[in-house]
Amino acid sequence: MKRLIFGMMFAVLAYPAHAGNLSAYACGEFAVGKPLDVQVDNDSAQMEKIRTTVINALRDRKTAVSDDAPWVLAIRTEAIREGVRRKGRDLGTVRDGSSENVNVRMNVWSNRKDSIIGGRKTDVIAGPIDEVWVTISINDKASGKCIWRGEARHDSIGQDQWEISEKVSLVLIGAMGKATRDRSFEVD
Repeated sequence: MKRLIFGMMFAVLAYPAHAGNLSAYACGEFAVGKPLDVQVDNDSAQMEKIRTTVINALRDRKTAVSDDAPWVLAIRTEAIREGVRRKGRDLGTVRDGSSENVNVRMNVWSNRKDSIIGGRKTDVIAGPIDEVWVTISINDKASGKCIWRGEARHDSIGQDQWEISEKVSLVLIGAMGKATRDRSFEVD
């Protein structure tokens, strides 16, 4: 029983739940409270919900939101999903140098590579990826000049990507105007 409990505690510590990473930088003179025009990269219902959440968060920060504001706050989200990557089998090679010469190389035994006697070594190169990326940028509407940009990545394994995107957007709004690099964060 003690081994089971210890094993479960180790598993929880070895695999942190739903970690995120945020980076942001100012590329122009940022003025807190300057009116913003909030735009999203598409007109889906999910993006409109994120837009509404961001507008409410900006209003809570005493920032006016208007379609004719001098600065544009653009929100872009992206879900990245990749399966497990595996390496190919490597038991040996056969090369035909010419019509008379054939080169054969076979791994009979190895403790580092796949071999006939030693069997298959680890076949997983990288585990699965299930992440949400959110980018919020503030640009001058007239010149297009960058004022501030924030990017955040967060694991979304087993969760709704739009719900995570909405929460990550709020974290980015909290960092608006500040410069930070590789700050870890978690959302509930």
